[in-house]
Amino acid sequence: MAVTVARIRAEALRLRELGWSYRRIARRLQARHHLSALVAFRLAHGWTQEEAARRWNERWPGSGPAKTGKTFSYWESWPAKGSRAPSTQVLSRLAELYLCRPGDLLDGRDYGELDEGFEGGAGPAASVGCTCAAGGTEEDGCAGLRSLADGLSSPAACEVPSAQALDAWLANLLAGWVPAA
Repeated sequence: MAVTVARIRAEALRLRELGWSYRRIARRLQARHHLSALVAFRLAHGWTQEEAARRWNERWPGSGPAKTGKTFSYWESWPAKGSRAPSTQVLSRLAELYLCRPGDLLDGRDYGELDEGFEGGAGPAASVGCTCAAGGTEEDGCAGLRSLADGLSSPAACEVPSAQALDAWLANLLAGWVPAA
C-alpha cells in the first residue's frame, strides 16, 4: 500500500514533537519513503508546495516573480525531463527556509564516507575511544551502544525515542565512564 503525502507529513510532525531536527526528519523521510532531498525537507516541515511557496514569498517579497507551488514542483522533480534545476541562489534560499545547508538539498552519495577519518566511518564506539568488542559488556560501559546507534540510524525503525529519553540514556551511560588511557 502506498503511503500518502498526508501520512508522511503526519509522521514528520510526530518526529518533530519528539524533538527531532528538521535535518534528521528529512533524512529519515528520504530513506524510508525514497524521496528526493528537496521533497523530504519540505515535508519535514509539514508543508505543501503551495505553503512552501507562500513562505518563500513572505520571506523574500519583491525579489523577482512570486513563487508558486508549480515552481517548487519544477525544482523538486529536477533532474527529470521538463523540470528546472534550482540555481545556487535558490538552493541557498531553500536551505534558509528549510533550516539546513544547501548541500543537504542535493541528492547523491556522500563520498566523505570513503574518508578513513569520517565521523561515522568507524562506528559509534570508535568516536569515543571505546575498545570493547561489538556490543560491549556491562562492565566496560559500552553495552548496547552499538545496538542503540544501529537502531537510531535505521530508517525502518518503528520505535523512535524522544530527545529527552536519549539524553537520559546517554547520561546514565556516561555516569562513571573513564576514557581509555
